[in-house]
Amino acid sequence: MNSPNESNNSTSTSDMASSTTVSTKVLQTIMNEDEIMKRKLLINGDGKGDDTNISNIIKSFLSWCYNDSESESDSQLSAERILNAIDQSEMAMIKSVQTIKMVTHELDNYETIYKNIENSIINAKDKLENCKMELAEAKRIRCNKFDYDTVASLIEKHPSTQDTQTKLSHLEGEIESLQSINSSIETKLEKRRRQFQLLLSASHQLQCVLDEDSPTTVDGSTNSHGKSTIVGNETPIMMETN
Repeated sequence: MNSPNESNNSTSTSDMASSTTVSTKVLQTIMNEDEIMKRKLLINGDGKGDDTNISNIIKSFLSWCYNDSESESDSQLSAERILNAIDQSEMAMIKSVQTIKMVTHELDNYETIYKNIENSIINAKDKLENCKMELAEAKRIRCNKFDYDTVASLIEKHPSTQDTQTKLSHLEGEIESLQSINSSIETKLEKRRRQFQLLLSASHQLQCVLDEDSPTTVDGSTNSHGKSTIVGNETPIMMETN
């Protein structure tokens, strides 16, 4: 497929070509009509032929005036021929004047047409530039829309801010709860450690007491039930309770 720039270039080229073709046709028409008018003027004896016709009429008039040898009928025919020639010359002059007026009018008309064509070409160029600007703007809008759709699709894949904030608050609560549990466990461990140390100390003291009392035991002394009695120092042992 052709790109928009190529289509615009082809459109502008075709517009310029069509405008050039119209201008060429107008100029050819003007030249052809000028040639036709020149041929008509030459055929009708206008232009330079007018001077010759007037000179011939003057010569014929002078000859008719000073020719006394002609009969009255011949003189009448000569006078009629001179009058006819004068009428023809006058008609030719009228035709020349009308032709000049017509040519002038046509030239003005063609000048107006030429100016209108020039204005049309200028307007077409302006419209073409405006179309190019509109096309560029449409391309920019389309690109922005594509980018917007891409970003919107990415945003839709992720949770909303409200849901994220709710989850974050829930996680913060769980963290605080775990921290509280951890602190409680550490307190209990410290308490159990102290109790265990106290128990070890008491056990060690008891072992020392037993070791000290072993040599002073009285052999053969028994109670009424046949049980031996151990005499020695008694040390109370205090243990920490929960």
